[in-house]
Amino acid sequence: MKWQQRTITVHNRCGVHGRVAARLAELARERDISLQIVCGSGPVDCASILEVLSMALVCGSEVTVRARGSGAQAALDAVEELLTRQDDP
Repeated sequence: MKWQQRTITVHNRCGVHGRVAARLAELARERDISLQIVCGSGPVDCASILEVLSMALVCGSEVTVRARGSGAQAALDAVEELLTRQDDP
């Protein structure tokens, strides 16, 4: 199955912190898809909270989110909504 991707700018004033990373992992699990973030170096698997946190994404970071699986488009929509929220989830 082919990767679908979208470029997203992080708008949360606290960046991608523990709750956001946990929600990304939850999205990947509950939708049974492969979900990755690319920023700078190679892709990071969103199923790993620690890998996502190690990216140290702050407000204004531009990332490419990739999803593969039957619910990929809906997952990208959910990730975009999560990363572009200005308040904490």
